Amino acid sequence: MRFEDQVLFVTGGASGIGLATARRVVAEGGRAALVDLDLAKAEAAAAELPGCIGLAANVADEAAVAAAVAATVERLGGIDLVVAAAGHAEFGPIAEWDTARFNRMMEVHVGGTFHVCKHTLPILKARGSGSIVTIASTAAFTANPKNAPYGAAKAAIAGLTRQLSLEALPEVRVNCVAPGRTITGMTTPLMLARGGDMAEGERIFVQGIPMKRMASPDELAATICFFLSDDASFVTGQTLLADGGETIV
Repeated sequence: MRFEDQVLFVTGGASGIGLATARRVVAEGGRAALVDLDLAKAEAAAAELPGCIGLAANVADEAAVAAAVAATVERLGGIDLVVAAAGHAEFGPIAEWDTARFNRMMEVHVGGTFHVCKHTLPILKARGSGSIVTIASTAAFTANPKNAPYGAAKAAIAGLTRQLSLEALPEVRVNCVAPGRTITGMTTPLMLARGGDMAEGERIFVQGIPMKRMASPDELAATICFFLSDDASFVTGQTLLADGGETIV
């Protein structure tokens, strides 16, 4: 019961890694505000978790994030834990990207993380404790074909985390998890597009992974919850790659 009586604010909370993290926090005694672009999905997911609520926010919109934070404090009594997991995947040769598309990638990933941290950190510091986890990617550390804007956005999140961790001390810890290839609603369409079906898509995806498999959202949630919990009480400003060994080769 590492999270007894604690409240998690998680973006991208209606599916994938965000939802898996919320489920684990709730299983260990906490409650959660599931924040997602899709309100219906957020509320449906929250309805399956005792004491939880679903909220809508486009993380690229600062006012929407601020409103979701305020609603969480009002309805759940505060915020102790934060996970900024909202994001999207787009790829292609750099010559095919226009400025608007590139800016959207930055606004959602980097801007969204910035908005979440900006509006939750003062609450955690005022409470005297707390933990924030941001979500980067192995793409922040390795070059992949047709992946420059996404990789740049994820690298910026890792850098933002390191800088913010100093400002957050001594009350709040800020760390980053960089997932490798994980089976989520974001990656499933990519696997289908590359392989024609899930089995072939997964076979293609795991070729560069020494563990020869993809991760489940629950495995990433376990890593995130380590950082959220007092098990990581002396760890801050760090990025942990949970990637099945992809970046060691």
